[in-house]
Amino acid sequence: MSEIEEPKVYFDVGANNGSTSLHLAGNPDWVVYAFEPTPELADHLRHRSRAARNYHVIEKAISDVPGMAKFNVAGQGDWGTSSLLDFNDNIDETWKGRSDFKVTTQIDVEIITLESFCEEHGITRIDHLHTDIQGLDLNAIMSLGKYIDIVRGGDIECSRNHNVKLYKEEKYVLEDVVTYLYQHKFIIEAINPNDDHGVLCTEDSKLWDANELSIWYTRR
Repeated sequence: MSEIEEPKVYFDVGANNGSTSLHLAGNPDWVVYAFEPTPELADHLRHRSRAARNYHVIEKAISDVPGMAKFNVAGQGDWGTSSLLDFNDNIDETWKGRSDFKVTTQIDVEIITLESFCEEHGITRIDHLHTDIQGLDLNAIMSLGKYIDIVRGGDIECSRNHNVKLYKEEKYVLEDVVTYLYQHKFIIEAINPNDDHGVLCTEDSKLWDANELSIWYTRR
């Protein structure tokens, strides 16, 4: 990075155990904001990044409506299915074999919007926006408000359709996400399957076999 270049900005919304952003801790070319409301996971992120001045852990939830809410902690596996939303009633059929889809405790969390965070911290660019917050991913992007224009690219997870969605109150699925990104001047670079009806994907997995998808996008 040259002396006149500002570091790039990475938003990790739903940082979980840091698998998507901890590799940037200590990298002077990047500043990371890792949003994770689960106390145990936030502590893990702070511990792993304790020597890095460029890695900031925000122990709050993100959505398009700020306030306080109950957060369902699914403290099994990698804790990656914890959500502000409730699990759907049909997951035993649509996600067979997933024993980690169980709420182990509920906690009170503060919800903020990305717009308010950007305003408070003077964020003027987001080079990569990773969203994985279990059923509210597009809500998180929508929470940017006018700051959607400073996003240069990112990736987002979503359900393929409403029949296989993991959460009852999950409002937006693949069609909604693609439409929103197109309307806000993004190009879809890739759509990858995350699972094969609850089983981890292989190289032969198809989009129509997946319950959940990852969409990668960039500013056009």
